[in-house]
Amino acid sequence: MPVKLELGGGLGAAVQAVQTVATWSRLAEGSCPVVLSPSFATQQTTRERFASTLPGMAALYFASSVKSGTESLDRYRALEAAAPRVKAMQESDFRNTLRGIGVALVCFAGAKSEFLNPLYSRPAPGFVRGHADFRVLLPRVLSQLGVGLAEKLTEGQLELLSALVYQLFLNTDEHAADDVHGRRYTTGLRGFTARLTTLEDVPSLVRYSGEDTALRAYLTKLALLPSQRAEPPKNKKLPSGAVRLVEVSVFDTGPGLALRWLSQTDGPLSYRDVSEERELDAVQSCFGKHATTKAGQYSGLGLPMALMAMKRLNAFMTLRTGRMSLYQDFSVGATEAFDPKRRYPAKHRLSEIAGTGYTVWFKVT
Repeated sequence: MPVKLELGGGLGAAVQAVQTVATWSRLAEGSCPVVLSPSFATQQTTRERFASTLPGMAALYFASSVKSGTESLDRYRALEAAAPRVKAMQESDFRNTLRGIGVALVCFAGAKSEFLNPLYSRPAPGFVRGHADFRVLLPRVLSQLGVGLAEKLTEGQLELLSALVYQLFLNTDEHAADDVHGRRYTTGLRGFTARLTTLEDVPSLVRYSGEDTALRAYLTKLALLPSQRAEPPKNKKLPSGAVRLVEVSVFDTGPGLALRWLSQTDGPLSYRDVSEERELDAVQSCFGKHATTKAGQYSGLGLPMALMAMKRLNAFMTLRTGRMSLYQDFSVGATEAFDPKRRYPAKHRLSEIAGTGYTVWFKVT
């Protein structure tokens, strides 16, 4: 496994890497050693660097052991490198939760500090803090991404964005920890991340967006329209066409959105039992009907507010779950409903992936 990802894991790559690591772990059924460079075993700086990234923490957590050159380390010894980052999450020391310009709040199933203080009022399932707490939390997180960043958003935008994060995390708290049989996963992650990603010019954004034509169109529009261009950080000049994006992600390593939805209605317990067309329809139904997979008083209330948040921010949303990779561009025209589409052509088949990962991008001007 590499020590780092290109762009620091930006454009949603870090979250999808976590989902990929969880998938690998479950397919391996307990025998899942992660192979790292020889310097991981011999150099503390390498261990700290690897454990300071979201995919690195996930790999150490899901691995049965770590192979570093000729040396083999047990999981608990390897995880010691991630302990300072988790401590920072628990203590709301957001600047030190990740390496680089980013913040992560990650709940590790089974860990002593699984129920992080910034996200939970009590260390137990079902005690996610309220929307008012998330409204306070989000500006504090954004302020770690850049001086004055939270102030660049209006009060209305902050209110809606915090409501979006709150609703998505509330849903993942109830449904990410258990499999479709209702059994609690022995290993699993759920969390919230925010980061600042800068694409320096149009060729860069074309290269990084790859085959994702919808994302390329969105980023190109931000780069070429003068009113959409980034302001350079203090004492730093960005090249013409540079785009600064705030990325906010909520993710988990549970059974996935469609499988959870369908298992509650007619019983499919694996993606092998569901066609891709039916899976896509199930995911779109969750959004199109303003429905959620969550039971109780919040059912159906969160997505209309989330839709308003996306529209107000002219955001671009991606969703990776099961065999689906979907998107919706909220900067295009009048958007009246959630209607996510495939990011790639139908012939581009994707492998099943654990959990659900939402990433929302919007410009910083």
